Amino acid sequence: MNDAPLRLEEAPATNLEVFVNPSDLRQDVQAFMDYARGHQIKRGHRDNGIPRAHQQQLAKRMSNPAGARTIDPEGGSAWIGHVDGVCLALKLVKYDTKGVYAGYSSVEPSFPDNFVQVDERAYHRFLKLPLAAQEEAMLALHLEGADLVGNEFFSRGPLSRSDTFDHWGSATGVVPTIPFPKVRRHLLELLARCPVGVWLRTASLVEYLRLNEPWFLIPKEIPIAVRATTTTPGRYGNFIERKRGDWGDRKPISSKDPEGFAKVEGRYIERFLEGIPLVLGYTDVAYRKQPGESEIEPSRGVVPAFRVTERLRQAIRREITPPKVTVLPNFEVHVESLFFSAQTDVQLHSLGELIQRGIVTLFRLSKTRVGATLAAKPGTDPIGMLEGLSGRPLPPNVRQELRDWAGHSEKFILYEGFSVLEGPRDTAALDPFVVEPIAPHLALVRKAQALYQQLEAAELVPLRIRHAATALATPANVKSALAPAAPPRRVPAKTALRLKRSVQTTLWFTDAAAHAEFSRMLLDAKCVVPTDRRALTVSYPRSAEPLVKECLKRFGQEYRVEVDDLET
Repeated sequence: MNDAPLRLEEAPATNLEVFVNPSDLRQDVQAFMDYARGHQIKRGHRDNGIPRAHQQQLAKRMSNPAGARTIDPEGGSAWIGHVDGVCLALKLVKYDTKGVYAGYSSVEPSFPDNFVQVDERAYHRFLKLPLAAQEEAMLALHLEGADLVGNEFFSRGPLSRSDTFDHWGSATGVVPTIPFPKVRRHLLELLARCPVGVWLRTASLVEYLRLNEPWFLIPKEIPIAVRATTTTPGRYGNFIERKRGDWGDRKPISSKDPEGFAKVEGRYIERFLEGIPLVLGYTDVAYRKQPGESEIEPSRGVVPAFRVTERLRQAIRREITPPKVTVLPNFEVHVESLFFSAQTDVQLHSLGELIQRGIVTLFRLSKTRVGATLAAKPGTDPIGMLEGLSGRPLPPNVRQELRDWAGHSEKFILYEGFSVLEGPRDTAALDPFVVEPIAPHLALVRKAQALYQQLEAAELVPLRIRHAATALATPANVKSALAPAAPPRRVPAKTALRLKRSVQTTLWFTDAAAHAEFSRMLLDAKCVVPTDRRALTVSYPRSAEPLVKECLKRFGQEYRVEVDDLET
């Protein structure tokens, strides 16, 4: 890799709108995993997305304090969707992404009972990776993951503002042959040579590439086989520039256009800068302050300036070091790192309260936290843990205080993450799971999922009950020693009730336009019956059947109508 400094023209951002990614993707991945481990996330039946209620809760736990305001009126958040995609790409979670087709007439898949499942083994393996290895894994899936980031020419990132090229004809020609992962990594290596924290003109980066690396994206010579599949000739045959809204103009940018490089490769550079490097915190961008949309689409010159961060330099040069942890005599723990360390964060959360987060994150050791951790995991060594993180002996007063807190923790036992087994324990196979017997038919057990599977394999028909944090739960018709005795039920006197019944017929349409036209025909005939534009249905009682049949007869003059009776 060339480490020579890259000297580009500086661009003061005084008259520009500076945008710095307010979110830390690494921290938000950890927040997503913590939430998914403690909640059952059932994904949308139709769109397979995370429901709005879960997105609102996730936004509160993530790094951007204003994250809740990024959720759109439909209940979606591009950033949370991206974090979700990163966890899936890292294989930390799994869920159905293909779906099923509900019937022969379904044109889109459905996702019934699709829950997010955390892969605990993969998650702990990821946490144990060195910080540099975690960052490289995160970077690699962004550079290579077509499903995650798409294609900068035709897809928008979670933070992007620029519009995209028309994707018409992009399945053939030059675009499918571009090695985007290689191009992206090369551009990041190039950006890593720029001075850190200095605003630079995007146009000067485009000009540098035009003069020094004009074929960094599209090769100089297009293979004959590629030229043969291109719908329009020329190296820029896949790229259409036109007046905004003029969809009839599909004339591609000419390879002889003196501004062709700036119009194609230049637009790619702009969209790249507000894509992967902005998401990962490798760059900041500055947008032009201009109301409305440009007259030409896709827009050009929207990102006139950028600056690179120290994160990019360390990531590309593989200079990421473990976080520097310092324990002070006042019981504060300082963590210095440009990159969020989930493993360090988890360890310190078990011993103290988070005070502030940033390049220097501050924790304060807490007697309550230490005691609870020692009670839940008696083998925990807080002194050894902190000395292992900091690489030096603890201040004497902190060491002594931690010893005193450990002594106090032995006065109580707090169990977290365990389950209660109710029923006879007449097999030795259950012994490895039992932590402490409570009563002849009650026991505290560990690894509830594995125990449940073993009971199922033994054909003992187990029933799994999830309890709330404040009260025990017992389903109806289940006898349990944990449930309070129910008061005797009083049977009320029977009250006379007279019911009325009506029968109605429902027509299901397969075409929205036909449904709308038939609905208008009914209204013209003064036949007011319930219609549903979403379900494409018309429902009517028996009394309205003659009028509906008359409308169907007239409707048959324009459509070939066949009515299939469904069995109920």
